[in-house]
Amino acid sequence: MVNFSLNLRMGLTPFILLPIFAIAQQGGGPSPISLDADSSSFDRQSNDVIFNGLRITQGDFTIEADEAKASGLDFEKSEWFFQGNVRIAIDSAIIESSTAELTFEGHALLVVKLRGNPAVFQDFSAVREETIQGGASLLEFDSVERTLRMTDGAWLSEGSNEFRGCDLIYDIDEEKITSGSSDCGEPILITVLPPTADEEVPTPGTATSP
Repeated sequence: MVNFSLNLRMGLTPFILLPIFAIAQQGGGPSPISLDADSSSFDRQSNDVIFNGLRITQGDFTIEADEAKASGLDFEKSEWFFQGNVRIAIDSAIIESSTAELTFEGHALLVVKLRGNPAVFQDFSAVREETIQGGASLLEFDSVERTLRMTDGAWLSEGSNEFRGCDLIYDIDEEKITSGSSDCGEPILITVLPPTADEEVPTPGTATSP
């Protein structure tokens, strides 16, 4: 089971903290989870834990938001809802959205659903020395496949190439763009943007000056 590091400046009630410390003592399993919040409260009617100024980190994944609500804190099986300035960092990729839904099972992050108008992301490619960016109304991050799926008005731009469609998939580790389902009936539109006036276009057979 996962080690759990809890740092709440205003703290939670003791009966909420006890199961968390039991998890921390057993160790092993997935990467440790670190949770930090400005304040927290417990809704006895819904059994939800409510946070303000929450930040959760596990491995190279970090999510922060103005507000968050959780169905439980043991991470064995819990659902989380974030809203307000939601920002996610996955390695070098940054995602921003209005809301986010997270599912944890077995103390491991499974799926993240992000919604916005649109929800957007950007990832700097050190190999290509350029930024890959995109967005859609719905983004879904699969932590196992390490992919970001964009549906409903999806678009991606990579250098001079721009992709648009109803379903696009970006592989974060491979920095690869592929198409998803074609059930929507919309073809993928690929646009190669012309160079700007400031960019030099070398004449075939000639070399540009260093």
